[in-house]
Amino acid sequence: MARLTMPCTDLLDSPFLVRLDDRSWYADVQFRGVPNLIACGILETRSGLILVDPGPASTLDPLSAAIAPLGGLERVTHVLLTHIHLDHAGACGLLVQRHPHIRIVVHPIGAPHLIRPDRLIRSAQRIYGARLDALWGPILPIPAAQVESAAHATEIILGERRLHALYTPGHASHHMAWHDRLTDTLFAGDAAGMRVLEAPLIIPVAPPPDIDIEHWDQSLELLASQGAKQLFLTHFGPVNAIGAHLAAMHRRLHAWSASVAASLAQDGDDRERAARFHEAEMRHAHAVVPPDLMAPYKIMGQPGGSWYGLARYWRKKHANSRV
Repeated sequence: MARLTMPCTDLLDSPFLVRLDDRSWYADVQFRGVPNLIACGILETRSGLILVDPGPASTLDPLSAAIAPLGGLERVTHVLLTHIHLDHAGACGLLVQRHPHIRIVVHPIGAPHLIRPDRLIRSAQRIYGARLDALWGPILPIPAAQVESAAHATEIILGERRLHALYTPGHASHHMAWHDRLTDTLFAGDAAGMRVLEAPLIIPVAPPPDIDIEHWDQSLELLASQGAKQLFLTHFGPVNAIGAHLAAMHRRLHAWSASVAASLAQDGDDRERAARFHEAEMRHAHAVVPPDLMAPYKIMGQPGGSWYGLARYWRKKHANSRV
């Protein structure tokens, strides 16, 4: 495998590659042609590149083009996943098919679904129907030999990089964050919410079926306890004021949770309740987010979808309390 002997400094040929530090970048994979929506973390080691959350298969070619100045996908040795949702991990099957040397690292709960994605595909088909392929691209199985499991506190050592796995459920039962010790950066996936380039709005993305508020609170506490210098969000980009961000995320999560809980007693069916919640939250978004950063909020992190995840959480909680 080719080796990059010095940090790449001329990235003018790749406008969607952004430097985090001397040996770390992120690529804007331009999902649906929209900037500032899905970011793939890229870490350089002596032996090649590590990707964190490569995004969906439909954006693998833009990702490849973005990192061409770093040697391209041929230099990637490992992919670290925060979780297996298609906007974070959908590209992995196609990526491994094209580059069989790559290893995928994921929480043990998520590993079987990468090897045998039938259940994942059925779930996605129920949500997206005929739009599935166009939106997300092919969801391909990954040979078991190329999938590595990493539970909480596992340390992955790749060259000079030490990456510490942090189990952070709440958004998903198999969610992990990755702490890059070399740069003291936390790659938080969806555990710290969606916030576009530090816009004044955090979205606690909460789709069905795994939402668990108590676990999510613990995950936010775990992230805060790391004392890291920088937080990185797949949606979208770096955050430097970590403590303030995580505190605001906690407040937004509980505000949404309380609003959804109250809505369950309101008139109408679930579709009407979700629509009212969505409309109210999108009015708030339009009021506080600069127009040039609004497009990602209209596509991902939709409040209406999160209503269903939070409603399922509350209904399950109430059912368990009656047992």
